[in-house]
Amino acid sequence: MSLDMKSQKQEIEYLDKVKSVANHLIEKSDIRVEKEKSDIFELKRYIWTERGSMNELEYSDSLNDATYQVKKTNSKIKQIYNYRKILDSAYFGRIDFKTDNDLINVYIGINGLHHDGHNYIFDWRAPISSMFYDYTVGKAEYKAPLGTITGDIQLRRQYKIEKGKLERIIESDININDEVLQEVLSSNSSERMKNIVTTIQKEQNTIIRNNKDKYLIVQGIAGSGKTSVALHRIAYLLYKEKDLNYNNILIFSPNNIFSEYISEVLPELGEENVLNTTFNEFVSSYLKQRKKFETFSDFLERSYNSNRRFIHFSKEDLDTFIKTFLTKSVFQRSVKINNFTFNSFELNNLLINKYKKLPFLERLLEISEYICNSLAISIKRNKNKINTILLKELHMELDPIKLYQKILEQQNIDRDLSKKIYYEDLVNIIYIYFELSGYPYDTKVKHIVIDEAQDYSKLQFFLLKKIFPYAYFTILGDINQAINPYSEYKSLNEINYIFDNKANYIELNKTYRSSAEIIEYANKILKISEVYSIRGKTDFPVIRKKTNTIKKIMEDIEMMKKNKMKTMAIITKDKKEANILYHLLTSENTNISFVKNNIEKNSIAILPLYMTKGLEFDGVILYTESHNYYKEEEKKLYYVACTRAQHQLIVYNQPKMA
Repeated sequence: MSLDMKSQKQEIEYLDKVKSVANHLIEKSDIRVEKEKSDIFELKRYIWTERGSMNELEYSDSLNDATYQVKKTNSKIKQIYNYRKILDSAYFGRIDFKTDNDLINVYIGINGLHHDGHNYIFDWRAPISSMFYDYTVGKAEYKAPLGTITGDIQLRRQYKIEKGKLERIIESDININDEVLQEVLSSNSSERMKNIVTTIQKEQNTIIRNNKDKYLIVQGIAGSGKTSVALHRIAYLLYKEKDLNYNNILIFSPNNIFSEYISEVLPELGEENVLNTTFNEFVSSYLKQRKKFETFSDFLERSYNSNRRFIHFSKEDLDTFIKTFLTKSVFQRSVKINNFTFNSFELNNLLINKYKKLPFLERLLEISEYICNSLAISIKRNKNKINTILLKELHMELDPIKLYQKILEQQNIDRDLSKKIYYEDLVNIIYIYFELSGYPYDTKVKHIVIDEAQDYSKLQFFLLKKIFPYAYFTILGDINQAINPYSEYKSLNEINYIFDNKANYIELNKTYRSSAEIIEYANKILKISEVYSIRGKTDFPVIRKKTNTIKKIMEDIEMMKKNKMKTMAIITKDKKEANILYHLLTSENTNISFVKNNIEKNSIAILPLYMTKGLEFDGVILYTESHNYYKEEEKKLYYVACTRAQHQLIVYNQPKMA
């Protein structure tokens, strides 16, 4: 709906006023920051020159004061940065909200702008802003700190502001205007994930603003925005929870490429990037042995290209092994310490009965303290010495890797763990280690985000829940995209019991990534019907070809370029195919990159499918050798590969599955 001339003039004047206020605040803040920088410099110089005359308390107080001043100044610098972003793109939405007492013009942007008691722009995370995502024109409400506020939305507008200029105004009485959403969806993707703050949908907004459920499990189909929702949820929680900062949040990503891909979203939203790791990197840090640990990507490469027997122990299997091991780990004879004899019955009673609720190694430490007290000797000086004696008497193998090696030998599994720990072994080793020595409870991390959850085993979830007993969890995945051959779920809700059946299970069944043609094709692979595309039809049907010539692939690349595909990928089934194709194509085109750690800008990426989790590209060429096509039992892998494409998909050498 177009605006009349008077309304357009008012909107232009309001934007000019907002930019004027932002410029004023930048100028004022710049002066303050320069003054504070000078003060910090003088304070640090004073500490350096006078440190010799200060006592320890004075020196410590001075350092703390300097640290506080630096933190405060950095906060102001960050605010200036946000003001400058307002000059470029001030806001994207507006609602006029009428209550019994007032009419509020609520302009909504990525960053809020408040000056002299007036809210020129509301942060998208503010309670009142939630109505922009959740309601049409008419009755509406939002939850404020003092209670629920009810009223009427009398006007809804969306804006496109670029480089400080008001490019477009759309007045609508529906949720996020379809024209705006389709424009965003039809635009080209980039080498990094972008924020979706201007087009957050109602079902996504519900997840983002949920701060009442300690555990959230989100089953979302390919392209439903799971990862974007998780990142915007983090930004919302950092805004909402004042005692939460970026050091209190930990994201578990499928690989380092994915971590790099999502690295710009939080900074775009005005927040610092949070801690990010893979499960393997995280748990391997607890093992003291310096060994090579196989990554999840290497594990998948090995599993897809090997007929060897792979190891899969359940938690129950490992518990049986540990129980058997502990049953044999008892004192067979009396122990003499400082000329005093402790008989085996007494020691075993302590080990098996009195301290049975403790991890095994903690029981021995308790027995060592008990012996120190019995002998009236110093616990501090003697506890560890006595513990060593007890361990020697038990003839225990404490090295979890060597202990696990014995378990493998008992199962007639031939594997040498002396040089390399395989992916599927690591979780078993770390579980045995923690069960014997105790869990390293982490209280600093307050929120855990697990992406691509369908590829985690139940044992992995159990370990993370034990290590972070007080943390909130946001768990996101899609059972249709499972690529780990040993983590098969009929529903992600199967893991709810690990979280005491207190998790809120939510499903997202709309895809915003792929075109209708690509989704229709992908649905047939898995014979599913509940998934549908928000994108409209395009002029690019899915093309299937049978060829092995590099010339044909180069022709398709050129065709995609002409079709204005900005980001393109050639996805192979495994690393070997990717390597071969890379060397063949680079002899014809230098603008080809073999993806290892990140996606190079303005290049055509070649990568095996298991490295594409969470990624998306405008155009995808899905290539396999004619003898290496996706079999029926590998249809989920095929589905994952197809759903990386947004606009155009070309499939080579793949027999029809449907």
